[in-house]
Amino acid sequence: MVVLNAIIYFLMILVPGLISEWFYNWLSRVRQRTIVATALIFDLIIFIINLIGLRIFNDVLTVEDLFNHFECLHFTFKYGILSAIVATILGVIAGILARIFWIRVGRKED
Repeated sequence: MVVLNAIIYFLMILVPGLISEWFYNWLSRVRQRTIVATALIFDLIIFIINLIGLRIFNDVLTVEDLFNHFECLHFTFKYGILSAIVATILGVIAGILARIFWIRVGRKED
């Protein structure tokens, strides 16, 4: 049971970053090779946003409190949905900003 919980926690942290990275690449049309690095950066930002929100609304002050809340299946489902929504919003915003402010290095002007 401990291994199953560890796999669930790992996926709940990894998958939102991949979602936001997909939206970022789709909207910005940036073709890059560092998919894992971008996804992990998005994961860290999403995790911090979720912890701030949980601190305000559910009084989750530490990661141990978060693990105690994860024992409830209803909370785990809500946290997963919240992470996916935050990931989508973050990926869309980052993709739009990258498309607006992207500097093309290979372009020469005479």
